[in-house]
Amino acid sequence: MSNVIPHFKFRYLDISGRRILCIETGGRIIHEIINLHEFYHVFGYGVECGRSNELPDEFIWSEYVNNPAADFSTCIQIHILEYLKKHSDVFNVEFGGRFENYIAEHVKTKLARGISCIACRLDPERKI
Repeated sequence: MSNVIPHFKFRYLDISGRRILCIETGGRIIHEIINLHEFYHVFGYGVECGRSNELPDEFIWSEYVNNPAADFSTCIQIHILEYLKKHSDVFNVEFGGRFENYIAEHVKTKLARGISCIACRLDPERKI
């Protein structure tokens, strides 16, 4: 088992005429997201964002990717992992044993950066 943290990403795919949101690593789909609301919620997207007509992907882009305050790319990864830990048997079988290592790396990065992402600021009791 490698200690290298793989890169996880989410993207929409068109499968059999359906547009679905999936999570993949290494070019392999490991999870199909069924509940979009719950997935986007781990990033701090909520009712307030919807009322402002900001789409979830726009919210993630502005808060995590294109945020002048800090680079929150590590936070994107950890929130994807947070979701997978709760919802994906594939993740838990293949990567779950390393989840605590991922959390430790995220905490180091967050401390070095000196600022928390919006999801962590909205939920200060969050363990990651």
